Amino acid sequence: MQAATAYAPADAPPPAGGLQSDRQATFTRHALRNVRIISYSYLIDGLVLSLFALAGTVPWVPVAAYTVMGLLIGTFWTVVFQNGWTLGAKDPHMPMTMSLPHQVLQLAGMALMPKLSFMFLLILFIVFTALAMRVAPRRAVAACAAICVGAGLVLAMGGTTVRIPDANIVEQVLSWAFVSLTLWQCIWIGLFNGAMTATLKRRSRELAALTRKVQHLAHHDELTGLLNRRSLLAILAGEQQHADRTGQALTVALFDLDHFKAINDTLGHPAGDRTLKRFASTVKQLARTTDRFGRYGGEEFLLVLAGTPPGDARVPVERFREALRARGWDDVALDLQVTFSCGLAGHLPGESTEDLLRRADAALYRAKHDGRDCTRTG
Repeated sequence: MQAATAYAPADAPPPAGGLQSDRQATFTRHALRNVRIISYSYLIDGLVLSLFALAGTVPWVPVAAYTVMGLLIGTFWTVVFQNGWTLGAKDPHMPMTMSLPHQVLQLAGMALMPKLSFMFLLILFIVFTALAMRVAPRRAVAACAAICVGAGLVLAMGGTTVRIPDANIVEQVLSWAFVSLTLWQCIWIGLFNGAMTATLKRRSRELAALTRKVQHLAHHDELTGLLNRRSLLAILAGEQQHADRTGQALTVALFDLDHFKAINDTLGHPAGDRTLKRFASTVKQLARTTDRFGRYGGEEFLLVLAGTPPGDARVPVERFREALRARGWDDVALDLQVTFSCGLAGHLPGESTEDLLRRADAALYRAKHDGRDCTRTG
């Protein structure tokens, strides 16, 4: 039974690199597998035709010609795919081009063996069922219309009617066997289509998950999982615009871990990373849901407190400080104490983001200068 166009999903080659070679190898493997299926189908068709020839339904010469031509088509496409001659095509499987010789061969079979026209019509049905899985509906309809016209002309010129051979018990058994094989072929195509659909759904889920991961990495710091600098600045600019429209208070708190370089230098960067992550989780757990907290850069963190004037912002900052003192750090280093300096700045009407952060940074510098582990307002 012919499965001339039951192709695997297209794996168009990507631009370059090892991934490209992997995709090309996968494509070649799928294409050659399909060609083998086609060749096996022609062998089965040839066997059934031979049995009809033994029964006296058709002569041997067209049977041999049909089988040999089918195998030659399979050999041709094997050479094409092994050499990668179609890799530059939009769809390297080339379903329309590949199915054309199979369609012509079935019409030739109908012309040379009119008593078995039903057999070749069933094969054409399988061909177009598989083709519809690979091409756009408009192209599939156009190809189907053309082959229907061709089949009609062959039948008209042959002067025969389409019937299932049943003159004797042998023809009846063979006809039943061929129809059964056709049904099994339809089931196989359906299973293949289901597997291909499942593969596409799985790849869609993987792509969606990868897209979400990329989007998360684009807006969050990889180490701490907090918002990154770019996202913080965009959020702060939006909050400033809102404050300018409504007159609502807005304060930013710029944190810097005290003596963090010494932690990295004496305890190593892994200890420094654990320190950053623990500080980040401490503040994130205690901050309000309306506050936006993120890593500003290095050991600096930024907290955007909407609806909060600088005086009130000192309350949560000191709460963070007490929580940090209460946390144990022995798993990082014995007797380690982690503190931070903080600079606060309240948004002024019409003030730019750069000016607001410059004042917060100046306040942070004063906190460092005044002995660290304290908060100053700019």
